[in-house]
Amino acid sequence: MAIPNTLNPLKIPDFNADGRTDIFSFNPNTGVSQITLIDGLRSLGSSSLSGKSRDWQPSKFGDFNGDRKTDLVWRNTKTGDTEVWLINGTSIQAKSCLETLQGNWTETIGDFDANGKSDFFWYNSTTGDYNIWLMNGTQRVKQSSGEIGAGWEIAIADFNNDQQTDLFLRNSLTGENAVATIDLETLAIKVESTRSKSPTSSAEIIDFNGDGRSDVFWRDRLTGQNQLWVWSTDLQPLSFQFSLPGRSRDFVIKTADFDGNGKTDFLVRNPSSGVNQVWLSGTALKISPIATQSAGFQPTIGDYNGDGFSDIRWTSTDGTQSTVWFSNGNLPQVQ
Repeated sequence: MAIPNTLNPLKIPDFNADGRTDIFSFNPNTGVSQITLIDGLRSLGSSSLSGKSRDWQPSKFGDFNGDRKTDLVWRNTKTGDTEVWLINGTSIQAKSCLETLQGNWTETIGDFDANGKSDFFWYNSTTGDYNIWLMNGTQRVKQSSGEIGAGWEIAIADFNNDQQTDLFLRNSLTGENAVATIDLETLAIKVESTRSKSPTSSAEIIDFNGDGRSDVFWRDRLTGQNQLWVWSTDLQPLSFQFSLPGRSRDFVIKTADFDGNGKTDFLVRNPSSGVNQVWLSGTALKISPIATQSAGFQPTIGDYNGDGFSDIRWTSTDGTQSTVWFSNGNLPQVQ
């Protein structure tokens, strides 16, 4: 659970734990959310859940009871209230209101005690304060608090392959970066600085070489340059950077695993022309063109038939049309 991937209930919704990516949608105008269970191109059923006001947002996915079914975290941006909904298929199994945190607090969902159940890392970017809440279902069973400095953006990772969630800290104003590990017993945080990266670069946590350790994919929003930081034996990335082909900043790049080898691949899309490429990771990066898709469609990566290969779901910008391109272990195929 500590490493983001296309079958991780913290990242990609799977509400019935059948290994197939499902669809969650929320209409902020009506407050109605909907779960649709998916099997390939077929819907196995859908359900509209109870409405919330527009002040509430379905901010995060998790798995708080360890059943491999995606649960929902709701956050009220005005009041600071938080709710956890345990989901079973298209039904709400249980829901609970948690302690209110008012102010500039944001939540990150991970597994900080490596027990297969999601927990909370709360961070106040203004004060630098944090709270860790270990969860069992909708109940908080242990907590810890401290301070790690202000100004960080937080992402979950697993840099040492111990199945316990680590944190990647990024200051997008200064370009500073750090890795934070959490002691399993005391929940104390150790922060280790790493090298900086241009403030114009954005970071995504991946596992590029399939070794179970998180890596960082960097994309420079100004130049279109793409690079990788790879972790090997400790909490510092390798001394050299892997450069990927550059693409205009307008290009859309999505991470996936199209050939099922556990290594991160890339969907590279020109949103103006609709031209697409897949970059497959192996002993060397293999660049292959795939079919063109209309510029009016947006891609979402998932595993919609549960075969272990990433697929591409295309949805029109107005939401009225969608189709899925399934991977056959090599490249996504047009249906």
